[in-house]
Amino acid sequence: MNKIRVYNALRVKLGIIAIILIAIPVIAVAITYSRTVKKIFQNKYTETEMQSVYEAGEKIDFLLDDLEEFSTLIISNNTLLKMLNHPEEYSQDEFRNVLRGFISLRDDIEGIELTTGEEYYSAGVKKLDPTEQISTVLLQSSGQPVWHPTNIKMIEILSGRFEKLYFTLGRKVIDYNTLEAYGYIRIELEENILHTAYSGLLDEDERNNFVEVFICDEEGRIISHPDKEKIGQSLWDKPYAERLLSDTKGHNYVLYKTNTNQIAIYSTLQSNGWKIIKTLSTNYLYQEINRIQIFLIFGGAIYVVVILLFILIFSFRYTEPMMKMMSVIKRVEQGDLQARTEVRTKDELGQLGFSLNNMIGEMQVLIDKLVKEEQEKKEVELEALHAQINPHFLYNTLNTIKWMAKIQGNTSVSKSITALIKLLRISTNLGRDMISLKEELDYVENYIVIQRLRFNQAINITKNIKEECYDLSVPKLILQPIVENSIIYGLADGRQEIAIGITSFISGQRLIIEIKDDGPGIEEDVLRSILSGDTDKNKFSKVGINNVNHRIRLYCGNEYGIYIETELGVGTLVRVTLSVQRM
Repeated sequence: MNKIRVYNALRVKLGIIAIILIAIPVIAVAITYSRTVKKIFQNKYTETEMQSVYEAGEKIDFLLDDLEEFSTLIISNNTLLKMLNHPEEYSQDEFRNVLRGFISLRDDIEGIELTTGEEYYSAGVKKLDPTEQISTVLLQSSGQPVWHPTNIKMIEILSGRFEKLYFTLGRKVIDYNTLEAYGYIRIELEENILHTAYSGLLDEDERNNFVEVFICDEEGRIISHPDKEKIGQSLWDKPYAERLLSDTKGHNYVLYKTNTNQIAIYSTLQSNGWKIIKTLSTNYLYQEINRIQIFLIFGGAIYVVVILLFILIFSFRYTEPMMKMMSVIKRVEQGDLQARTEVRTKDELGQLGFSLNNMIGEMQVLIDKLVKEEQEKKEVELEALHAQINPHFLYNTLNTIKWMAKIQGNTSVSKSITALIKLLRISTNLGRDMISLKEELDYVENYIVIQRLRFNQAINITKNIKEECYDLSVPKLILQPIVENSIIYGLADGRQEIAIGITSFISGQRLIIEIKDDGPGIEEDVLRSILSGDTDKNKFSKVGINNVNHRIRLYCGNEYGIYIETELGVGTLVRVTLSVQRM
């Protein structure tokens, strides 16, 4: 067949289509999106949220600084200091009037309390429990502002009682001229002031728990929160708490994971170390990115569907010849060697069809040749069968000789012929390659009967066989060559007798058979030649030890076989290792 031109090659066609329709657009979009667009959007939204939190913190900082300056104005007021210097000269109402004057200057102050020794003065909101203890921090202060966390306080307005949340600014009142401490002033501020300051960070998604904004103090207690029940709770059980609270001055963000990926953005208030914190899901933070990603995925899915439809149409056209080839191959499998496929194109499919037709033609030639050779082989085998001796005739003849020996009273000859008949029955039973260990041992017994007649009872054999070993399956004729080897070497050089012991037991998944004799042992060069695989064809024996070792490995595997231990003048131990196989 002519060589396929480059532009006709199916591989080139598919490659060009894949590059034009799939590879270039997908790679371009993937690189652009992953390296540029997503990075820009992520940085943009993260920085925007950080800036919003920082600005809200600055707003709250300004509010708290203004309150601290106002508290300085109160504790440095000459009228108040004069009254505190001679409190016995002034009544409770006069002290309250001075405190009311301070409250009237600001709308964000709910109440002011003044404690001097055992005296207590208050103005503004009326608390039902005015005996609040002075905190340790305030007692140990030197006149600097001390902020107290938000607490629920019961107040009375007109004839009604209400619970309200207040955070407190405390100052020690000191005459800076004499450095004499007169008492303590506490300014009560409604928690809603803080909530209003950061409410711009909240949106409608707050209701869906996507966004959470609150303020906590340096110890991690929540000072202000849209959910008032969370005020006073600790943050230390949050996964971001340790990293966030350890930063005492800065503003940054912490990434953490709960059910989803989350981010906690925070800013530290410079006035008192409190932190304004905004937590939100990264899915919410990057919702614009995710929206773009959904559009890209949706568009990509439509694109993929279109491409798949195109490829399906394209593949149907190009796979039709392959389907026809498969039909031809199935006909060939069923024996129809006259089937051929039609070749229409000059690309790889056309070349494949041409090669398939040639292969079928070659197969037909080879099969015809094999059939002819098989017929000739059968004819040769038939001739060989005609030339073979019938084993039954041989058995019948030996039986006749055995009974003649019995009639004449020759018991030894009769026993030997009986043993020979049993040996021939097993050795000529070519239909069975595996026999039981008991049958193999019986074969050895019959062999010993004949050998004792030859060597005049000079062979002593003992057996120690575990009961569970008798019914195990072993390859036929594996022990007789080993016993024969023991007798040949054991009775060489004029020795009068030989003792042979056969032991069998199971070890794990292995059947172990040991044949031990007290012969003269085997020399090292002779031992190597016994198990050598380099035997001459004319000297090779099917019942030799090398043959036995080879058959064991064929039946059981290369890790099994014959292992020989020998010592000159002491004897030889042959260990046969087989796999445990049931009959």
